[in-house]
Amino acid sequence: MKFKNWFLILMVIFLIPLGKVKALEWELPELYSKNVLIYDLTEEEMVYNKNINDRTPIASLTKILTSITAIELIDDFEDMVEITDKMVAGISNNASKAGLKTGDKVTYLDLLYGSLLPSGADATQSLAISLKGSVSNFVSEMNKMAIKIGMENSHFVNTSGLDISGQYSTASDVLKLAKYALNNVTFRKIFTTREYVMSNGLEVKSTILDYEEKTGIDTSFIKGSKTGYTDYAGLCLTSLMEYQGHEILAITINAPYVRNLYYNLQDHIVIWNYINDNYLLEEDPLIDIDINENKMENKKEVEIKINKKYQTILIVGGMVIMGVIILSLRKKYFGK
Repeated sequence: MKFKNWFLILMVIFLIPLGKVKALEWELPELYSKNVLIYDLTEEEMVYNKNINDRTPIASLTKILTSITAIELIDDFEDMVEITDKMVAGISNNASKAGLKTGDKVTYLDLLYGSLLPSGADATQSLAISLKGSVSNFVSEMNKMAIKIGMENSHFVNTSGLDISGQYSTASDVLKLAKYALNNVTFRKIFTTREYVMSNGLEVKSTILDYEEKTGIDTSFIKGSKTGYTDYAGLCLTSLMEYQGHEILAITINAPYVRNLYYNLQDHIVIWNYINDNYLLEEDPLIDIDINENKMENKKEVEIKINKKYQTILIVGGMVIMGVIILSLRKKYFGK
């Protein structure tokens, strides 16, 4: 066999296992959102962050905390709740609503869907009053939950996320909240649902589905979501995406509001496209490439490591291949 053929075999054996490696340094295109966090839930790794520790209102992302707090207080999700005047009173005209009315009879599970899918302030207030007697009592439970989760830079005053003095969080804390909530089976199921019919026949749908219907943009890459908007929080979005068996959580806060443009969704489309083009994953890559920034010398250093699992295979394989090549050359030039 000719030498060049052995060389090709060598290249194939060594290069095919390389496959795809993880992009370790992200350089995203400019996003509209001021606060951005992207986290690989499967790897438990932060892959991108911008202004994640800045205090900011988080609009209806607050309802993630409202819902997980309620879930841990509810004894039976099928218990019925009759909506009272108090439960639907005083809700701002600017607030999103599920459509509940006085006299409606729904389950606690219905109220949870009403809180997360259409982002209903009427549903969150009904949960608060039915479970703890008042909104203020329930908010106390929310703040206890925030402390339990480790949200060290957050404080809550209402259940809806509407702008109010003293209510704030950070993208970093929202990550802690989302990670905790997604570990709950009930929360995860609701979070990843797009349409639901309550016991009283009321149909609700997720706000991300509403975005899709209004814009015609395919949002099927988003497996679960919670949107939000207030004047001070801007457009917000927490989304759960899946790529090559990995769950990716993206959190964006403070995108500008322009009617029907949904810059929060546009940011997540950019993130998704970037993931597809750059975030290449391999469960057991042959090599691991680390890019380290040397700030003292103002340069970047690239370190290539061979996976320990493959080191012996590579050494033995390399010796065998070199032996075969030497034998081939010996036969060609010495005839033996």
